[in-house]
Amino acid sequence: MKNFKKYILENWKLKLLSVVLATMLWFVVYLIGETKKEISVPVSIVNLSKGYVVMKTDIAKVDITLSGRVSVLKDIKESDVTVSLNLSNIQEGENIFNITKSNVQIPRGVQIDEIRPSSAKLDIDKNIEKKLKIAIRLDRRWVGEYEVKSWTPDYVAVEGPKRIWERKTVIETIPIDDELKDVEETVSVSLDTEGLQVNKIKPDTVKVVLRKHDAKKTHRD
Repeated sequence: MKNFKKYILENWKLKLLSVVLATMLWFVVYLIGETKKEISVPVSIVNLSKGYVVMKTDIAKVDITLSGRVSVLKDIKESDVTVSLNLSNIQEGENIFNITKSNVQIPRGVQIDEIRPSSAKLDIDKNIEKKLKIAIRLDRRWVGEYEVKSWTPDYVAVEGPKRIWERKTVIETIPIDDELKDVEETVSVSLDTEGLQVNKIKPDTVKVVLRKHDAKKTHRD
C-alpha cells in the first residue's frame, strides 16, 4: 500500500498533467473533432414508368459535402452514399428536379452540409412500339455481283423514344460483307441501329438468301 501511495505521489504534477492532456486530446478528437468530407456520387433514377424514356440529363453525378466525426468520415466510400431521383410523376419534355437531403441516403453518424448542383434537368420522351419494314443492304464489293433473293422476317418490332421512331417506316441492316463465293448464300445480318436509341428490338438479326446475278447462266454452262 505504501509503495502504491509513493508511486501516486511521486512526480504527481507530471502525472496529473499527463492525465489532463490525455483527457483534452480525447475531447478534441471525439467530441469537438468534427471535420468535413466531399464525395462525388452517381445519380440514379427510380420509378421510371415503362411508358417513358430518359433521352438525356444534364448531370451524371453530384458532389456532396458531409460532416461528422473523423472516426466515422474516414471510412465512408462513394458506395456508402446514394442519390436517387423519383420519376413517378414525370411528363413528356423537360423536367427539372430539385436535389435535396431527402434524395440522399447516408450512413449513420454523418450529416449533409451541401449538395452541388442542387437540381437536375431531364429530357423525357414517350416510349413507343413500332413495326418497321426491313431493308437489306449489301457491301459495295457485292453490289452488282449478288442480289437479294429473300429474307426473313419481313418486319421487326422496335421499342424506343417517340421522337426517333414515330416517323420511321423502314430499318436497314448493316451492309452484308461476308465472304461470299457460292451461287447461293444464306447469311445472318444484324439491324443497323447505330446512333439510334433503342430499348428493345425483336428480332435483332435477319436471315438473308443471296444469289449471284449470273447464277442461271453459270448453271446452264
